[in-house]
Amino acid sequence: MLAIARTILSYEMTVAEFIGLVILVAIPYGLVGVIWTLTHTSHLGAMDGVDLVISFLGSIVCWPVLIFSDVCMT
Repeated sequence: MLAIARTILSYEMTVAEFIGLVILVAIPYGLVGVIWTLTHTSHLGAMDGVDLVISFLGSIVCWPVLIFSDVCMT
C-alpha cells in the first residue's frame, strides 16, 4: 500500500500539465456554481451595485458550502 502511494506521489508534472488540470477541474466547478446561483437568487433581490456583484460571485465560488447549509437548515 505504501509503495502505491509513493509511486503516485513521485509522479512529476510540468507547469503546463498543472495549468491544464486546473482548467479541467475549474470548468465543471464554475458551471455548477453558475447554475446553483441562477436557481437560488432570492437573497440577491434586495442588493444592488457592488454588493450584488460580490454576492453573485461569492455564490458561484462557495456553492458546495451553500448546498450543505441549505440542506442542513431545512
